[in-house]
Amino acid sequence: MKLSLWRFMLVSLAGVSLISLAGCGHSTTASKANKVAFVTTAQNAQKQVWYRLNTAAPKSDSQVKDVLVQQKGRVTDYQVKDVSLQSLNHQRVDQVIRLAKANERQTFNQTLASKQANYRGELATDKSNQKNSDQYTYKKGIAQANSEAKQDQKRADQFKQSTRHLHFAATKAYPVTAKISKNKSGKQVIGETVQIKAQKWQYGTAANGTVKQTQWQTYFKLDSQDLMAAPVTVSGTKYIGYYGTANALVTKTTNAKVQANFDIPTTPNVN
Repeated sequence: MKLSLWRFMLVSLAGVSLISLAGCGHSTTASKANKVAFVTTAQNAQKQVWYRLNTAAPKSDSQVKDVLVQQKGRVTDYQVKDVSLQSLNHQRVDQVIRLAKANERQTFNQTLASKQANYRGELATDKSNQKNSDQYTYKKGIAQANSEAKQDQKRADQFKQSTRHLHFAATKAYPVTAKISKNKSGKQVIGETVQIKAQKWQYGTAANGTVKQTQWQTYFKLDSQDLMAAPVTVSGTKYIGYYGTANALVTKTTNAKVQANFDIPTTPNVN
């Protein structure tokens, strides 16, 4: 009887310790903690992985839009393509990161090749339109065809110039921050906006063909309805985090009793 009581006390103390760590803004291991909050898990010295999905909740057909790698208060946002949540179910953290890096590089190369082919097609179409317009001597048509050809040629030249010596640059890690909101008494956190910085490739616009890497900011606005009160299981793997209007934000867990939480002011970069 004494042994059973002692074992119960150990389990209870361990639970208090985890909750205390999460509540006091110290780092927690996302896959094991009783409570998880995005910026709090980012404080861990070991890499943690979260996923931004294309669905409001984790589902069997969810696609991963971003692989968010956390470590020491910073987040690296890998924008991935054609990666299903199920395909990552049994991947280790290091395997997921390698996949995300390779996917981002592959997407970059494929997108450049696709854009280059599109410009070739547009210029070929322009020449055909100019020839047909000249043939039928339709003045308005000739002017329009020449104008479109000039604009397309300009964008194609900008694309060629900007990619001539362009090499793939890996995404960088940036500090993650959050702003919380409290109830009227100021004693309870009732909402949070997480801010993530990332580098994204811009492959030209309708008016400009220049390819460049730019810095973006993504905001996750969370309220109490977004907090997952229990893990969601997808093909045998548990996920915890935040529901979204369009994009859920989740991480793997092995703890069946875990709950999502807001970050608190004692967490670094949370105010």
